[in-house]
Amino acid sequence: MKTIRYMLLAFAAVTMFSMGGCTRNPEAPAVNDENCKPENIAKIKDENTRSEFAAKCEVHGSGFKPSPIKKW
Repeated sequence: MKTIRYMLLAFAAVTMFSMGGCTRNPEAPAVNDENCKPENIAKIKDENTRSEFAAKCEVHGSGFKPSPIKKW
């Protein structure tokens, strides 16, 4: 009887921990001039999504051009 109880407890613990990471991560909006305004970036709730989107906005439309690859 105790074995079944421990197995059920272990199963419940594994299920809880594995289900904890199943939250849906919201998608970032399209990178364009309107969405890259600071007030629109601040509306993104998820911190990781917001920082990734802000990094993409820094490159978009700012005239950023990566330096050419140099072969030494």
